[in-house]
Amino acid sequence: MLSYTFLSPTLLEKISNKLSQQQNKPGLYLVATPIGNMFDFSLRAIHVLRSSKCVFAEDTRQARKLFDFYEIETQLIACHEYNEIDDSVVSHIKEGEMYALISDPGYRLVNWCVEHGVEVFVVPGACAMVSALSLSGLPTNNFAFYGFSPPKKSARRNFLENLKDVRETMIFYESPQRILDFLIDLREIFGNRRCCVCRELTKLYEEKSRGALEDLISYFSEQKPRGEFAVVVEGKSSDETSEQENDEKMFEELKNLMQTESLSECVRKISEKYHVSKKNIYQQALSLKEIVDKD
Repeated sequence: MLSYTFLSPTLLEKISNKLSQQQNKPGLYLVATPIGNMFDFSLRAIHVLRSSKCVFAEDTRQARKLFDFYEIETQLIACHEYNEIDDSVVSHIKEGEMYALISDPGYRLVNWCVEHGVEVFVVPGACAMVSALSLSGLPTNNFAFYGFSPPKKSARRNFLENLKDVRETMIFYESPQRILDFLIDLREIFGNRRCCVCRELTKLYEEKSRGALEDLISYFSEQKPRGEFAVVVEGKSSDETSEQENDEKMFEELKNLMQTESLSECVRKISEKYHVSKKNIYQQALSLKEIVDKD
């Protein structure tokens, strides 16, 4: 059984004292909620939600589950993309009161508050985008977030075509219904770059799949995708050549290696160097071997 002995009476008293010292300033509080694991929720977030006059939420039914778990009785008001600054939302905001927002995107309501002199605060927490980036093993010094790609193939490909020369690490969100098509489009437009696909982050069945895009396409062709995905893709390197030039260089190097190395060793070295699946390299090596044997 999980032990909560770290919450000693002394610690609980410290937490209680600290929370009582929190200055509940009037305004709108942007509160981050758990992305998967229910315990990825800060004590400050719980305190703010309990202290607020009302909480604006995109999905009040999902929010209610969180509120019930943490015994938060504050009124919930539906706030989504289509009513963010309608009277159904902003009419609740009165001077001198605390309000909280747990909706996404929320920027319209934030702008409304700024324009009407309502102070805005942030209560940070778990974030799927940043979590996926930190897990990916790809450069984190420069990155760009692009959210969900367009659902239709032609629009998605145009969207990715405009990003193929981006040098920063790129982060996307994708649904289980489109993840395989998205990875295939990435491979065709970006080339066989390194990628990390994260699923169900912070939940019990969290999964991270890292590798070249070809390897991930093979994996998700055999595995039924479930849950929401965060996809982290390597940016274009400064010395990246065209895919055709890269393939020609790889093929030539494979041919030279086969004169001195075993077939399995050639496949391993080329796969590691060019981030291409061993299966594809093996097929090319077999074709080369047949040509050499005939000669």
